[in-house]
Amino acid sequence: MTWYIDQGPDSDVIISSRIRLARDLDHYPFPHRMDSQQARQAADEITEAFFNKDKERKRSYLLLELETLSEEDQQALAEKRLISSDLASKGVGRRVIISRDESVSIMINEEDHIRIQSMQAGLNLEAAYEAAAAAVLILEGKLSLAYSERYGFLTACPTNTGTGMRASVMAHLPGLTMSGRIKDVIESLNKMGFAVRGNYGEHSKAQGHLFQISNQLTLGLTEDDLISDLKRMLLQLIEQERKLRREIYRQQPLLIEDKVMRAYGVLTQARIMTSEEAVTLLSGIRLGLSLGLLPQVQEADLNRIQAAIGPASIQKAQGRLMAPEERDTARAAIIRDILNKT
Repeated sequence: MTWYIDQGPDSDVIISSRIRLARDLDHYPFPHRMDSQQARQAADEITEAFFNKDKERKRSYLLLELETLSEEDQQALAEKRLISSDLASKGVGRRVIISRDESVSIMINEEDHIRIQSMQAGLNLEAAYEAAAAAVLILEGKLSLAYSERYGFLTACPTNTGTGMRASVMAHLPGLTMSGRIKDVIESLNKMGFAVRGNYGEHSKAQGHLFQISNQLTLGLTEDDLISDLKRMLLQLIEQERKLRREIYRQQPLLIEDKVMRAYGVLTQARIMTSEEAVTLLSGIRLGLSLGLLPQVQEADLNRIQAAIGPASIQKAQGRLMAPEERDTARAAIIRDILNKT
């Protein structure tokens, strides 16, 4: 089973947790300075070091040469967050190694030579770090990496130097947003050293009350310090978000019930659905679940929908390129099929 179908700890607020570890080879320029030959050589070296004739590992992981994939296939991987949008748009030597359950992916020749990320459902940073660390240890034992005794791991972007780690979560914050407090919270988190972005990371909008929250500091701190600091803040954020949801519902029960039921009604009956509308309405369903208003819907259903309705994912499932109107029709059908089965 893929990781994102699971219901993790505190998943009413924290939908998923991610750990990303950046590493670079010390005998090549950083990816943005490599030529095509160097990019391919570095990719070969990393791939060989990871698999190392290990038959079990070859059964557990899938290697994809992104240059050989269609644009739609690459974007489908990005929509599922298995690769970054940057990796999907770059040149030669781009690869990704993905675990069969899709919880771990190793991006090769993105901003850094190696970017290992691990995803877990809910607030589960420790498990995500354990899986990412296991993968990076395989490579650290076989590759000569850029490392400084003074600074730690050296990376293409100085903000990642040190541990090379970014710990982040996808948070659903309708309570803070609807109460008008989200701006103050974001400003406070920024001052505390945390970055708050839209649901697809830097430069993206926060659609459907979804926010990506991560550490900004990596230098001078250990991995355990970074995870502990982020989790401590998130536990306070979760408590505040839940309190505001209950308070808003207590003050305006009909308004909230109408919002939730309208979202459910549209999603179970609509014949045309844009990506942005779907994300907004699914946010209403998630809010309803947390308040006990939709016992017939399971969180796993929403996770399945979220993973299946991106433009590229729809076209990949259909096996053909589709006009936007066709995708909107197919998206509505996918949502109806999953929700009406419940």
